[in-house]
Amino acid sequence: MVLAVSDEGDDLVAPYVDQNGVGVRVASGSGANKAFGVAAYPSAVLIDPEGKIAWTGHPSSLTKGTVEKALKGAKARALDEFMAMSFDREFDRKLASAVKSAEAGKLGKALTAASRVAANEKLTPAQREEAVALAGEIEAHARLLSEQAEAFLARRDVLTAIMVLGTLSKELKGTEAGNALAARLDEISKDPAIMKEVDAAEAFEKARSLSAKRGAKKAVKKYEAIVKKYPGTRAAERAAMILREL
Repeated sequence: MVLAVSDEGDDLVAPYVDQNGVGVRVASGSGANKAFGVAAYPSAVLIDPEGKIAWTGHPSSLTKGTVEKALKGAKARALDEFMAMSFDREFDRKLASAVKSAEAGKLGKALTAASRVAANEKLTPAQREEAVALAGEIEAHARLLSEQAEAFLARRDVLTAIMVLGTLSKELKGTEAGNALAARLDEISKDPAIMKEVDAAEAFEKARSLSAKRGAKKAVKKYEAIVKKYPGTRAAERAAMILREL
């Protein structure tokens, strides 16, 4: 993953991203510069699969060989990796299955395993209480993801919102939370304004893909079509901004 990080606020970063057609993930309002000891701009940090810093320096000095060496043996990221939980403490061995599933992002499976331990009357009160606490953490994590999806939706980042809600709904299928998520997705699918945003966003992603492969000018007609066909959408606003820059 390539992540561009800025210490400036979203009010400055978002227009820059749209105007320049930045195709990588961008974080704004970050204090990472202090954490990584950044003294000059631009600076790049290469992190290996173990989460350790493998290289730092000016981006132009980063070679393909350095990247390949640092990422040797790395596994491809799963699309639903955002579901994964991490823990900074040890759990009772009875919860090993639940913890492993939670760390893999299998929230439904983790919740089922934790609930099973919590309901086992043969275990000690301490073990059952720990299982209840873990189940609560899993449910809280799912709620947080759902809230983040709604925040994406409010910002009209509809494709990300629907992807998160859809993944959560599938993972928690059959539970009360899963049913609520499925109902929310159904509600979204029946909202003409949101679906217009979805169609526009998909068209914009195709235009941006073409721009990345063949240059921005080759995608002009597609950006113009988005502005004309989907007025008032976030994608149309972004397309118009790119056209003004061109």
